[in-house]
Formats: sequence, structure tokens, C-alpha cells
Amino acid sequence: MIDQLKHNTRIKLISLLSAVVLWMYVMAVVDPEETKLFEDIPVEITNMNQLADKDLVIYPEVDLTTDIAITGKLSNLQKVNKNNIHIYGEINNLEGNSAGEGNNQIYLKASVPGKVTHEFKSGVLVVNLEKLVKEKRAIEVNVEGKARDNIEPVTMDKDSVRVSGPRVLVNKVQKVVATLNVGDEVNDSSKELSLVPVDENGKKVEGIHLDSSKVTVNVKFLKQKTVPINVKFSNNSQVEENLKDYTISQKTITIKGKKDIVDSIDAINTKPVDLSSITEDTSKDIYLEIPEGISVEFKYITIKLDAVKYINSNLTYASEDVELRNLSDTIDMNKVKVPGNIKVSIEHGENIDAPTKSDIVLYIDFNESPSEDGGYFIKYETKYDAKQIIIEPNVTSI
Repeated sequence: MIDQLKHNTRIKLISLLSAVVLWMYVMAVVDPEETKLFEDIPVEITNMNQLADKDLVIYPEVDLTTDIAITGKLSNLQKVNKNNIHIYGEINNLEGNSAGEGNNQIYLKASVPGKVTHEFKSGVLVVNLEKLVKEKRAIEVNVEGKARDNIEPVTMDKDSVRVSGPRVLVNKVQKVVATLNVGDEVNDSSKELSLVPVDENGKKVEGIHLDSSKVTVNVKFLKQKTVPINVKFSNNSQVEENLKDYTISQKTITIKGKKDIVDSIDAINTKPVDLSSITEDTSKDIYLEIPEGISVEFKYITIKLDAVKYINSNLTYASEDVELRNLSDTIDMNKVKVPGNIKVSIEHGENIDAPTKSDIVLYIDFNESPSEDGGYFIKYETKYDAKQIIIEPNVTSI
């Protein structure tokens, strides 16, 4: 019997046609009622213009969607799809002076084609409203780069901007920052920087509008100069010539500041020191008198008394005895004239051997800034225990 059915095409065809006829009967005559669920249908708010009139916004921003169940005859239900379901509603209680921030309800309605009914999974949505506010915030410039310690406080074309957005976000904004990276620059410049609103932890606050997104800053570099340190003694201090002397830990200091201030300084003095309060072979820290507007790498030096007698030794160097360091293609050596008869006076203790030229190396470092006249300073490098070394002349000519 089973084998006969497997090979009886006529019986199979009759069964298929019977099923089709039955389905068509059901669809055309019976037309059963069914329910279909449509998920994540967008919701339109119909009174958004009222929000704008009252300076209100939905915050946090959300994609308003809902699920809807459509019930109807199968023939009508087949005409319904996500694209022709329109779900809408309005935010309640926007009329009058009482409307404002906080949670507000949206009662949903739907427009669906055909003779069908609908039911929402939730017929009410809740949104939070925030007031749009505008407030001023100060601008702060963060300076980065190797040369950050060599610039004056930057000036800006404006010192504040207006920030606007939902009140809860504006309240988070502590300041507006711009980042200036000076790298290893040496020349004055003007730069346009982007502004970023940040919170108390320095993190960017998203969703904020600035009435100006840029700030222009002027960058001016400090002038540097190396000057001697003068030790100042109190009135009751007397140094016994060639018998009771002193040494200091630093004889020169590099100062930085605005050009007019730096140009007016030829030396840095110490606070007055009383030598009678220092015994031989002991040391004492003395602070420097740093003028206002000047920055330095250290604020005090150490002075030490000794009972050594000092003598002077003199050496003479030719131009070829001077080492030339950090030469580059940008330096025209034809314009740099190294003196041919350089006198070096060395003050040292009488109890040590007189120095030779191998003890004191003269050099010019072309990485360092030239003098105001354009010449380069002649410096020395030594391990020789000298109290003082004086080079004459100590600068190249051009």
C-alpha cells in the first residue's frame, strides 16, 4: 500500500489541490481574526514647537519608540506594516506658567490603515524636560611643550565665552579650556585654539554649545641672560685679604623674564651675609634677591669659608685651541671670528699646581643663544679646582 502511494502521482496532485482549495476557502469565506505585534515603532511628539517656545528640551535625548499589537481580519492585517503605522502624542501640561522642567507624560495615539484595532504595550511614555540656559564661563589656556617655562603669560582676544545647553549640562561646566603646545619654539607667535567645555575633573562635557569655538592667543617668549652673582656682606663682616676668603657654589645664574626687565639687570645679589657667623671649613646657604618678574633655576647658593691663600695664573689660547660644538649648516662660519689671542686668568689656591691648557678647555656651543651683538660666548670646561676663571675676550666677533 505504502509503495503504491509513493509512486501514485495522481493521488499526490489531488491532495495538493484539495489543500489549496481549503486555504482559499478559509481566506475568502472564513477570513479569521488574528493579532500581530509590531515592535519599536517611532513615536512623534506633536507639540515640539511649544518646547522651543518655552526654551525646553528633552534631556537626556532618547529615541522614543513603543510596541503595538494590531488585531483584525487576516485580510486587513496583511495591509499593515511598520511603515504605515503612525504613533503620536503630545507632552502634557505645557500650557501656562507651571510648565517646566522635570518628568512629563506623553499619552500615545495611533493611526493604522484598515479595519483593525490596536493596543499599546504601554500607552504612556515619560520624558524629562530641562531648561535651555546660557551662562558665561572663563577661558583657561593649558600650555604644553618643552618651551612652556620660557613664555610670558599668554594674552587672549577674549577671556570668557557663553555656554548654552540643558541646565543639568551647563551646571557641569566649570570652565572652557584651550590647549597650547609650544613644543621647542623660540619665536613669538599668534595662534588660534579650539575651546572645550570641561567639568571639575577636566573631562569634556558633551552636548554643550559655545557661542565661539575658537580663541586667539598671543605667545611671547621670555628673554634669557646669564649674569654674575654678587655676595653682599652685612656691615660687621670683613674679609681678611689673602688670608680669610670664601667660595660660593654658583658664580653665575641664568635669569628669565620680559625683555625690558632682563635688560635692566646686570647681576643678582645675595641677601646680606654675616661672615662672622660662619666658621672656617663650614658652609651656609644664603638666599638670592630675585627681582619681581624674574624667574631663576635656583633661589639660594652656598658660601664656604677657607683659609687658603690664592694666586693667579695666566694662560694664552689661540683661535684653533677653542672647540666648536654643535655646528650646523645654518651657521655661516665666515661671519664668526674667533679671537686669536685669548687671555685666561685663573685664580687658584697656592697649594695646588698651576693649571695648563689641558686642564681648562675653551669651547663655543652654537646651540646656545648668541649675545645681543650677534657674537657667541666663549666658555670653559674644567675639572681644575679654580676659584675663578676669567676669559678675555669672552665673545666672538662678527
